[in-house]
Amino acid sequence: MQLKVYLFEDLALKASLQPLTQHRKVAELWAGTSSLESKWPNLVSSPNEADIQVNSGVLPLPATFTLLDQIPEDTSYVNQGQILAKRGQGSQTQEINLPYLQHPEDLLSYQAEFLREEIKGNNPAAGNNTFIRAEDIYIHPSAQVQGSILDASTGPIYIGKDVILAIGTLIQGPASFLQGSSTNLGAKIRPNTTIGKGCKVGGEINHCIFFPFSNKAHEGYLGNSIVGSFSNLGALTNGSNLRNDIQTVSLYDYVLQEPRNTGLKSLGQIIGDYVTTGVGTNLNTGTVIGSHCNVSSIGFPPRYIPSFSFGEYPALRSFDFEKAFTSACSWIELKNQKIPENLRQSMEEIWKEGTSFRN
Repeated sequence: MQLKVYLFEDLALKASLQPLTQHRKVAELWAGTSSLESKWPNLVSSPNEADIQVNSGVLPLPATFTLLDQIPEDTSYVNQGQILAKRGQGSQTQEINLPYLQHPEDLLSYQAEFLREEIKGNNPAAGNNTFIRAEDIYIHPSAQVQGSILDASTGPIYIGKDVILAIGTLIQGPASFLQGSSTNLGAKIRPNTTIGKGCKVGGEINHCIFFPFSNKAHEGYLGNSIVGSFSNLGALTNGSNLRNDIQTVSLYDYVLQEPRNTGLKSLGQIIGDYVTTGVGTNLNTGTVIGSHCNVSSIGFPPRYIPSFSFGEYPALRSFDFEKAFTSACSWIELKNQKIPENLRQSMEEIWKEGTSFRN
């Protein structure tokens, strides 16, 4: 990518990517080994400094960079009326198909491509581990890997700075563990998974993205799912990712305010920020949980749980705002992070938007 790029937010897109965008911009979503905005070369912070302006939902992949470097002067790239990029005034339009986010589950669709593109192995010495296809494995010198099996025959594996893999950890690539993340004993990590910065995971995880500072530290299965930041899935929390009738999965859509058929047969849960689940909670296929929820259930709770929901299903009620704020701060401090100055304001906005759903 040779041209200087400024990323602009599309508010309609931000709304459609909820709950993942309730506390962050579209550009701050995660996939592969980093956030979307960090993947852009020559990124600038002002449109006045940029050669081109790009919708932050456009995915930063090599094919994208090639097409954007070729954008003519005074031209907009559009797709079905949506402006994806423009150079100058962009008065001339050109219909073009760029990889572009439209819904939360789209991040999962591009996981394998991002991981395979971004991970370059450094052929680490196995030590007391078993490495399959070590040339496609990267392990940072500060990482601690003991008694684990890493299989990169199906895709590359990235083990970042200060990562700790406990004994018995099994990883199938492509997969990435980002800075300061860790596993519990015997964790099973299957392909197309990103474990974000500061996360701790255990049990079985397949084709998932964990945003920074969340936990699923104990036994339980999660597949084809995205978990926001500062969330904690209790022991034996399980998520279904396949309907019993093998039909396509519907997912609650914040814009439509009703379920939307995703066309996907494998899709688990989309979980917002600051969500906690109780021990033994079971989540149905295609469940969406908004931010700042504290839920538990022996049976399956609803497939859409609004933000600021609290309690054991079926007795869910509104989470007291001050208690939710205190809980969020506690999780941030537990992860040794600084509480954002705008946290309360951001939470108040989410609270107001979801009032009708909680009532």
